[in-house]
Amino acid sequence: MIREKELEIIRLRMMINYKPDLDRLVPMSIEGILCKVCEFYQLGYNELIERNRQTERVIPRMAAAYIACKVYRHTFKQVGIKMANRDHSTIINACDKAIEFMATNKVFARQINII
Repeated sequence: MIREKELEIIRLRMMINYKPDLDRLVPMSIEGILCKVCEFYQLGYNELIERNRQTERVIPRMAAAYIACKVYRHTFKQVGIKMANRDHSTIINACDKAIEFMATNKVFARQINII
């Protein structure tokens, strides 16, 4: 239990002090993005892409869709296929929701920058 709290404190400190260097952005596959999101949110790959509306999984899924489409410029259709054959309109909606959520939730915005 103490180890989990220490890891959470370290992660929060990283979020506060992190400044992304967008000039060094290296192309990343959709699978790579999904794996990074799973690692950051401590989820299994199948937990991330399964059809589940629990908040613990919806927020990481929104983050993955946003990063894949808006940061790395993958198409909505490509991302939808990799995320359990979701329709492109579902991915568009997830990206829009992520943008709205980042405007109101600064912690989520920092998490996106860290991932």
